[in-house]
Amino acid sequence: MATEIDFLREQNQRLNEDFRRYQMENFSKYSSLQKAVCQGEGDDTFENLVFDQSFLASLITEYDKHLGELNGQLKYYQKQVGEMKLQLENVIKENERSELSRQKLHTQELLSQLEMANEKVVENEKLILEHREKANRLQRRLSQAEERAASASQQLSVITVQRRKAASLMNLENI
Repeated sequence: MATEIDFLREQNQRLNEDFRRYQMENFSKYSSLQKAVCQGEGDDTFENLVFDQSFLASLITEYDKHLGELNGQLKYYQKQVGEMKLQLENVIKENERSELSRQKLHTQELLSQLEMANEKVVENEKLILEHREKANRLQRRLSQAEERAASASQQLSVITVQRRKAASLMNLENI
């Protein structure tokens, strides 16, 4: 409400200024009665009323002209706002596209890294299988070597016992 009153005051002030300017520009066209009223010499209420009514048409014309200018500005600003909205929507769409594009690139990079990691996992699993096979082969060889060593140790023990017996028999025979 206060802004409407301020607006109306401002409009009234502008119209008064336009009216004064119009009066000064057209002062030579006035009748002597109107000139007297403008200069403050007319005391008759009827003369003031005639004077006011004679200027009413020009005041309304000025008011209409001013309203036309304001309407023109309003239409211009509405058009500008509409264009700005379109530009803003385009910028938003472009940002969304660029954001989606950036996210897509990031996702592709992550997928590429994931694929490389999967390949390394597969390679490592192959290496682990190869090492297990080698470890199993080595374990079998070790077991076989232990068996041979145990067999050789038994044979050595038998041979050692046989040598001791033979040596003891020889010692007995030498005695």
